[in-house]
Amino acid sequence: MTKVIACIDGSPVAPAVCDAASWASLSLEAPLTLLHVLDRSEYPVKGDLSGNIGLGSREHLLDELVSLDEQRGRLALEHGKHMLEAAKIRAEEHGAKDLSKLQRHGNLLETLQELESDTRLLV
Repeated sequence: MTKVIACIDGSPVAPAVCDAASWASLSLEAPLTLLHVLDRSEYPVKGDLSGNIGLGSREHLLDELVSLDEQRGRLALEHGKHMLEAAKIRAEEHGAKDLSKLQRHGNLLETLQELESDTRLLV
């Protein structure tokens, strides 16, 4: 149990989470990990929509849907990277030194369970 983990998302409380985690990291003299999780159900890694379009439908519609899902996933990934970078800058401004960014595709609860053994404090 060594790290302070800050769960960063796009909510209005994310800056406060970052500030509190930075303070805790300094107070506990523990490394800070900024975590962002892309929910699998909301942003699937790879879309397979075969069978979702009925008889007589056009193949290009299926291809377009898959392409849009992939684009949406890429944009979510890029947005997550920007959020983590902004959180990193904010944490450094608040004095955090030993800090890392972690972005995962999955479920938040499962991700936190995986990181549990190395977690001292969760914000």
